[in-house]
Amino acid sequence: MQHLPTEALLARLRAAHLGSAVEPALQLAVERNAGRMRPLSDQPYLYHLVEVALQIVEVFGIRDEIATVIALWHDLLEDDQISRDELLQYINTRPALVRLGDLFPLLDGLDRHNKTTEQYYATIAILPPQAFWVKTSDLLSNTRPMPLLDWQRLKPRWIAKYSVELAREVLDVGRFEQKRAYPTIRNALLDVQQRLLNGLQNDEDRWHEIAAYDPRFISSAQRLLNLEQGSRA
Repeated sequence: MQHLPTEALLARLRAAHLGSAVEPALQLAVERNAGRMRPLSDQPYLYHLVEVALQIVEVFGIRDEIATVIALWHDLLEDDQISRDELLQYINTRPALVRLGDLFPLLDGLDRHNKTTEQYYATIAILPPQAFWVKTSDLLSNTRPMPLLDWQRLKPRWIAKYSVELAREVLDVGRFEQKRAYPTIRNALLDVQQRLLNGLQNDEDRWHEIAAYDPRFISSAQRLLNLEQGSRA
């Protein structure tokens, strides 16, 4: 799959001038993701982190320094790339990060450990809006490549997971509708999901394979297709 070099994304992020905390946040992301690759891709994992940060600006139209930092760090604790004590020490030795206040509620909220899916999204709903922007940008970054990949490279559980979570937890519950930029975010997620599901509908065997993995998939997929059609009406 063709994609921009990571260096080009980094240059765009720096050129956006989103605040003095971005550079030290980026330095830690680079350090802790050295050599790590993104699944099903030849992209460094850092590409995903920078893409999540950039989409908040370029797709959602939101300029927010805290959201940018959280985007670059959203997997640090969940993936055990750094301990809480190490991260706190890193923050406390960099004034640009200290002035942002306590970032741990947002980072903890985006950590899925010991949470059901329902608990996870319910937590994001009551956190400051940066958690929602980062999570939905993360979902967009993870699903955008799917329609372009060979079906055999896509694990059924991934397609089922993202389809069910988008339909049941993000777009159809109503808890996020008052969040800033929700209509733009909704349309961006629906667009990529609709392209994936339309492709799947033309591959009956694959559709049933995914449905067999998670019985909620068919109803969630149909809900997403209906939501997408409604958004274009």
